[in-house]
Amino acid sequence: MIEIYRALTFVALMLIGPFNLRHVTPLILSVLAIGILALPVLVRLPSKHQSIAFLSSLAIMLYQSLMLIAGWMHIELWRSISVGTAGVRHFVFYFFTINAVLAIVGAVAAAVVGISLEFRKSRVSLAGLFPELNFVNAPPEVVKLVSNLSRVAGVQPPNTSMIDSGDPAAFITKSRKGCELAISVGLAESLTTPELEACIAHEISHLKNNDCVMRSFATVAKIALFTHPLSYLIEPAIYRSRELFADRTAAELLGGRSALISALSKLQESQNYLRSQTVGLTCLFDSVGTNWLSRLLAKHPSLETRIVTLQEA
Repeated sequence: MIEIYRALTFVALMLIGPFNLRHVTPLILSVLAIGILALPVLVRLPSKHQSIAFLSSLAIMLYQSLMLIAGWMHIELWRSISVGTAGVRHFVFYFFTINAVLAIVGAVAAAVVGISLEFRKSRVSLAGLFPELNFVNAPPEVVKLVSNLSRVAGVQPPNTSMIDSGDPAAFITKSRKGCELAISVGLAESLTTPELEACIAHEISHLKNNDCVMRSFATVAKIALFTHPLSYLIEPAIYRSRELFADRTAAELLGGRSALISALSKLQESQNYLRSQTVGLTCLFDSVGTNWLSRLLAKHPSLETRIVTLQEA
């Protein structure tokens, strides 16, 4: 309701305001209001289209913030508020000033976080990014699986390392050496070769689908839109939809979904192992908590959701 109020109020102000942009902006902001009202429908879209729809919603919200800043600068520079009574003019000025300042703070914070994260990843090794983990060289058979799947996916094979841990986990990230794939010893030992190949295919799919870029945009946008309650729901929804889309892409790379379903089903039987503290795009990470709020804010769908989605694909 807060987002709907903000959008509709801003549309009304732009319709009656003195700005030259008023002929274009109301249309864009009306789309924002419609998009917010349509959020319940978006969650029913297929995973790929769902994430794109949510990303578009964030982009429109960012546009709204930019227009707030532009409107505030217009008022500050020209003081040309010619709307209604003095009380209305005071409200318009107050509305734009407060929201523009918050938008500027969010934009600066997002820029700082985005640059610092990218700078850190491009300067630090994998061990430096995750000092709590012990990385060892991957065996030749695992490296061969990664190389073969990367060739099928049409992407550059990532550097592959093993995590010296019994917890089943896998993630892919960027570091000083480029893209890095990490697979735990526990994962390799608990799955058959086809099942391990399916989990690796899931991680390779993140590369193929450019999920690092999409996740980064979603996170930076959430920071920039820190005053928008919906951004805290949209960001994890994007993460979850990209995970489901990676499952679907992995099934296509493998020519079937049975191996991935088998791997997820086997690990679903050992839920205690899924509470690993491993950070990253974890192939085997279940939602933290069982209540509806935890699942709404979780960045990974539950194993049950992933299995059902694969079975229905």
